[in-house]
Amino acid sequence: MKILTRLVLAVLVLGAAVPAFAQSTEGSNALDDIAPIGKSAFLGPIDASKLAIGPTFGIYPPPVFDPRASWRQEWICRDLHPANVTGYQLVCSGATFLDFHITDCCIPGDHWQLKGKVWDVNPNTGVTTSPGGVPVWSVPGRAYNYGGTPFAPGSLRAYVECTMLNGVDVFPADAVLWFSSDGICTVTPDLARNRIDRSP
Repeated sequence: MKILTRLVLAVLVLGAAVPAFAQSTEGSNALDDIAPIGKSAFLGPIDASKLAIGPTFGIYPPPVFDPRASWRQEWICRDLHPANVTGYQLVCSGATFLDFHITDCCIPGDHWQLKGKVWDVNPNTGVTTSPGGVPVWSVPGRAYNYGGTPFAPGSLRAYVECTMLNGVDVFPADAVLWFSSDGICTVTPDLARNRIDRSP
């Protein structure tokens, strides 16, 4: 009976001690997920007066868009850590393509990447990187609509990831990006996640 009592007490003591061994995020390098920042530029005919939006938008002239792009939307991609990757889900109707541009925002020397993948009968990926100057826009990354899928015919469904490839190691760090298309798109941002993504 004494052995059984000691065994039960040992289990209770160890059970109470286990939470003390759990890793705390307080004081660690763990970061909370962060939300990207964005606003719709406009829908419909191109109006250059509507390209500058709000106090944090329109700080740089926009990139050169495809003349067929009647829809445009500007976003800020913010990283709090070198491993942050921010995703954007885009669904476009009446679109044959989706373009995306990126530039470093604030301290020259950060190199950013946008990688867009399209779910389609012919899946395709577009990748572009910013040269590191402020503001020096990337060439457009482009994803094409080849007809959608049997379950979403004609629809262009894309996922675009924003990540910093390398840079000056000052955080938080921002990049400015633009989406554009000849269709009408909706953008749903995901929270930034800590993961490494360094290649197409």
